[in-house]
Amino acid sequence: MRDTKLPKRQYTDEFKVEATRLAESVGGHEAARRLGVPVATLGNWKRRSAAADTGAPEVALNAGAVPTRRPVSELEAENSRLRRELSDAKLDVEILRKGDGVLCQRVAMKYAWIENHRDEYTVSRLCRVLLVSRSGYCQWRVRAPSARSLANQALDTKVAAIHQGSRRSYGRPRITQQLRQQGECVSAERVRQSLKRQGLHPVYRRAYVVTTDSGHRLPVAANILDRRFDGWQPNQAWVGDITYVATGEGWLYLAAVMDLASRRIVGWSMSDSIDAKLVCAALKSAYWQRKPSPGLLVHTDRGSQYASHEYRRLAGDFGITMSMSRRANCWDNAAMESFFKTLKVERIYQVRYDTRAQARLDIVDWIEGFYNRVRMHTTIGCLAPVTKERSLLAA
Repeated sequence: MRDTKLPKRQYTDEFKVEATRLAESVGGHEAARRLGVPVATLGNWKRRSAAADTGAPEVALNAGAVPTRRPVSELEAENSRLRRELSDAKLDVEILRKGDGVLCQRVAMKYAWIENHRDEYTVSRLCRVLLVSRSGYCQWRVRAPSARSLANQALDTKVAAIHQGSRRSYGRPRITQQLRQQGECVSAERVRQSLKRQGLHPVYRRAYVVTTDSGHRLPVAANILDRRFDGWQPNQAWVGDITYVATGEGWLYLAAVMDLASRRIVGWSMSDSIDAKLVCAALKSAYWQRKPSPGLLVHTDRGSQYASHEYRRLAGDFGITMSMSRRANCWDNAAMESFFKTLKVERIYQVRYDTRAQARLDIVDWIEGFYNRVRMHTTIGCLAPVTKERSLLAA
């Protein structure tokens, strides 16, 4: 039996910084689960980050300003009012988050959702938040729905939950597949009708844009991979590429590395500059975490960043065999192009990033928390990349 024990993982400083920011956003345990790192390790990173923090500047009052004082009773009353309003708003937001899949559904579906959650919140609040009348809900309760209607309602709720859980990226094929994995005997046509009833659809694609700069005289490697994207074992063949993300502060460039065996993103780096340092940082991130044996094949396009002296020297130091696509041929790196298309269609095009920091946090969460560990990938049998990798290592 082969020894499948993985070597100790190492992480780049960039990974640690983004992991700390994600922990501040979603909590330490949830961030550790999404990133696949121990909670204690993430806690150490947070403590080191806090120790290195210089702190916020103090704000001094204008020496000439005379603050006006309000009666204590008035302040206490206002404080109580604001606390009540905040508590009410939090409950409303909580309901909206839970019921996001039914907000655009028919009134009957909203009534059914209210019925399932009436023990958690008051009926009046549920009706107000979901924009339905309480009297209409009460009339609906005394009506006896047909068996078919009940079955459709149950299916609609499950379909909406899967659609929302996939961050609105799943359409009929993947939702059908996931329902069957959950033990539901359902046809693709019934799922299609459910999506139509609820007005749900997967996010749409945009036109492909070429970003590779291959107009240089730097040395390039041969196309050793030659489009052999399948049939590999973990850490035998990786592919890499660069893409761009628009933010309110300007472009943010993302370099990523994928293991072809499982389609898992094993390394990444982001920067506001598209240069050799960016791709070198992504390769280091992947290599330090995976510790592959010498002879690993890494395929990229022939862009100037990958053909640079810095990148070629780093690949040589790691014992990596380089492979590059033919000129102006994106199909030679189709697996990586497909990943970036998925990232942009299912996430980046759905939000607006005001800052690069905001984009970084969201992209890290999508890659590590959703794509690698949750999202079904049709090329690997509708499994998540991490699940596929574990099955290969256990074989």
